[in-house]
Amino acid sequence: MKTRRIVRAAIVFVAVSVCAEAAVAADFQVANLNVLYTTESKADPVLGTGTNNEVLKTYQFEYFAGFKYGDVYVDAEVFNGDNVGGAAAGSFGGNTSTQNLLVFNPRLSLGKITGRPLEFGPISDISLIARYERASYADFRSYNHGVSFNFKVPGFSYFESGLLYRNTNFYHGKLLWRSVLMSDPFQLAGQRFRFNLLSLVNGTAVNGTETFLRPELLWEIDSKGTFQVGLRYEMHRYKINSDTYTRTSPTVMLKWNL
Repeated sequence: MKTRRIVRAAIVFVAVSVCAEAAVAADFQVANLNVLYTTESKADPVLGTGTNNEVLKTYQFEYFAGFKYGDVYVDAEVFNGDNVGGAAAGSFGGNTSTQNLLVFNPRLSLGKITGRPLEFGPISDISLIARYERASYADFRSYNHGVSFNFKVPGFSYFESGLLYRNTNFYHGKLLWRSVLMSDPFQLAGQRFRFNLLSLVNGTAVNGTETFLRPELLWEIDSKGTFQVGLRYEMHRYKINSDTYTRTSPTVMLKWNL
C-alpha cells in the first residue's frame, strides 16, 4: 500500500509539473475537436460505451503539447445514446444517456532532461510516462507508469510505443502495452489522407488479454488540413465470464483542428 501511495504521489507530481510547464512554455500545441457517429456499437461491459440499439454519438477533445522536458496528451470524451454502456449502467443501477472518459498522459523525455540525444537504431528518444484514466462508467480509475520509446519510421510523423505498470480500482499490478502511430500525409487519387492508430493491450486475471485497437483513415478537406473527415474503426476484445466479447464499430468521424 505504501509503495502504491508513493507511486501515485509521484504521478500526480509529474502531472502537475508537466501541465504547469506546458501551459507557460509549450514548444508546440495541437488541439482538435472530433464528432463521431456509428450504428454498430453494441454495449461494452468493460468500457461502458455502446448502446442497446448500437447507435452511439461521441464528442471528443484532444490536446497534445511539447515542452522543454517532455510532452503531455489529454483526451476527453462524451458518449451519448440509448442506455450507454447497456441497461443499468448508470448511477445506482439506473439507465443513462451519457458516459464520459478522461485520459491524462504526461511524459518526461530522458533525452531532453539530460541534454544528450538517446538515438540508437530506429529509437529516437526514451521517456518516462504516466497515464491516468477516469471514467463515469463503474466509477473507473486507473494509474499507470512506465517507459515509452519514440521511433523513426519512414512514412510516419509520430511513432511511439511503451510498456506501463497498471493499477485500477478493480485490479492491480498488471501490464499495459500502449502504442500511438500517426502517418505523414499521403496522396491518394490526388487527395491528401492521414492514417492514425491507437493500440492498447493489457492482461488481467479476470478478462484475460484485453485488446483495444482504434485505426483512423482521414481525408483532409481543405489544403491546410484544418477539417478532416473519414472513418474510425474500433475493435475491442476480451473474455467476460469465460465467454469472448468482441466489438467492431465502424464510425464516421469529423475532425476540426483548432
